[in-house]
Amino acid sequence: MPENLRDLLGPGGALSRALSAYEPRKSQLQMAEKVEEALAGGRALVVEAGTGTGKTLAYLLSAARSGHKIVVSTATKTLQEQLLEKDVPLLQQLGVKARFAFLKGRQNYLCLLRYEQFYKAPTFAVREEAALFERINDWAKDTQTGDRAELLELPENLASWRDLSASADQCIGQKCAHYDNCFVFRMRRQAADADVIIVNHHLFFADLALRSSSAGDTGSAVLPRYDAVIFDEAHAVEEVVTEHFGSQLSSFRVSELARDALKIAQSRPRLLHAAGLAGQLAREGNDFFDAAAALAPGQSDRWSILPGALKPAEPQRKKLAELVRALGAAVGGDDEDDEVSLLDRRCTALGSELELFADDVRDDKLIHWAESRADHLFLHASPIDVAAILQDKLYDRIGPVVFTSATLAVGGALDYFEKRVGLADERGPLFPLDSAVLASPFDYETHAALYLPKQMPDPQDPAFVQAVADELRKLLPITGGRAFALFTSLRNMRAVHALLAPELPYQVLLQGDQTKAQLLKRFREKPSVLFASQSFWEGVDVAGEALSLVVIDKLPFAPPGEPLVAARIDRMRTAGEDAFFGYQVPQAALALKQGFGRLIRSASDRGIVAVLDARMTRKGYGRIFVESLPRCRVLRDPADALAFWKQAKAG
Repeated sequence: MPENLRDLLGPGGALSRALSAYEPRKSQLQMAEKVEEALAGGRALVVEAGTGTGKTLAYLLSAARSGHKIVVSTATKTLQEQLLEKDVPLLQQLGVKARFAFLKGRQNYLCLLRYEQFYKAPTFAVREEAALFERINDWAKDTQTGDRAELLELPENLASWRDLSASADQCIGQKCAHYDNCFVFRMRRQAADADVIIVNHHLFFADLALRSSSAGDTGSAVLPRYDAVIFDEAHAVEEVVTEHFGSQLSSFRVSELARDALKIAQSRPRLLHAAGLAGQLAREGNDFFDAAAALAPGQSDRWSILPGALKPAEPQRKKLAELVRALGAAVGGDDEDDEVSLLDRRCTALGSELELFADDVRDDKLIHWAESRADHLFLHASPIDVAAILQDKLYDRIGPVVFTSATLAVGGALDYFEKRVGLADERGPLFPLDSAVLASPFDYETHAALYLPKQMPDPQDPAFVQAVADELRKLLPITGGRAFALFTSLRNMRAVHALLAPELPYQVLLQGDQTKAQLLKRFREKPSVLFASQSFWEGVDVAGEALSLVVIDKLPFAPPGEPLVAARIDRMRTAGEDAFFGYQVPQAALALKQGFGRLIRSASDRGIVAVLDARMTRKGYGRIFVESLPRCRVLRDPADALAFWKQAKAG
């Protein structure tokens, strides 16, 4: 393998010889060199790499050549699978000798013990799923990985999968009869031997939370020790850290404990009393959550739990805590039976988290909030600020850390992101830090345009929905449909869809009518207009003419009443900081950048992004949004948009 990165990625290099269509990209080589320098020098690196840079190959190549044990973490399993199927095989084709391993969360893998138990007496939570079990059986006999992603025809929300996989609470580890053949532990053994381990953010931070706890390096941690970590899709890091370094208590978790305890206790005559308690937990365990849900302040499915708000539910919480303690005592003291010992530990953990939601318990570093989801109530105690967590749990423990994404810079600068993840504060870097904003090699000025209408009512005006529909009537014929109409609220999405769907001469698709994958498949097959919300703003890749127009109804400011957003705004205001310009505008600018990024996915793509929010031009802060996007032509009139499109198509 060539020693010099330029010999690999530069003109006439190994990559251009391996790929006939490859064109050397200056930004890709720059990124590879910066990652290599950071890994060698033990420094932190933040680098925005515009779409088309080839950043995955750049950082993988540097990681593979570093001589360190590197973890690469992605936000989505989609990118993780791209690295597995495309980028790593290409590196190996170039002669890279590093060993790679891929790890997902254990819920993605078949548990041989639980599958064996389920096979003996299958019970389906959803009756219709029984028809799928024969296919699962056939797959289970032949699979080499146990990864449910191989079962492409299975629905994503297969309820029975929870009986076929094992959570950390349900796994007995080395004492399991199937340990030697266990898919999860086989993958972990491969990771222990690998030079580069590719995971996703949820797995990485779940592991980091364990690793930095008292249980961390005594067997509970998932990943082997590593020297450095590279975060791709790093814009998602703050959200994932918030989730994994907080606490979550749910009616689902209580009912799952009751179900597992009842199943285990009923098969052991000595646990007759525990079986009775488990049955009682199943029947009465939701009383506290029902009482807490009844205290919701409005119709929202997410709300802040203010001090004193749970006081009326305190009697039910105490009763639930007593029942959990009693169940723990009934199954405790049996160290020879591993499944029973796990139940004991689960009761202890659940009891501790129930105490966290006692009415008189508060930690000013945490925001308490509730979420109603899938007929269950989830209570959260989440960190308001993740900067100190990352400093303590990650940066102080390892050397090099690399953050990269196509959307990190606000107005061309990276300081907002660096502060959010604790690499810097208002005085500057807190650790040895390099940063770079690398432009996309795509020609946005020629191939893309930003359409900002001259006249639009305020987004809060009742006339706004009709005005959005009117603008779509003008814009959609320009590109012959082939459009994403993206909305910041499901209400506006449905309202505009109802106005336009009967009259549009294109295939009309609506988020929620089918799965995301099915909608995208249909969208690519013929000219369409897809009405969708923010779930289609990232992680969606439609290259070519099929997507030529992206319409965004409003600037994507996070709702100020959203519990975590409200807590962070309050924290900044209390500290005398400007929460609007210091947090809300940058967050919205990065979200808009994600939406804009759906348009140009290859060098040959052409198209228009329309933002129908008058604040882009009427408010002073609108300039920050424009300057955060790739530099391209700005259009103000549908006639100009039509002229641009004709010119772009001709070119």
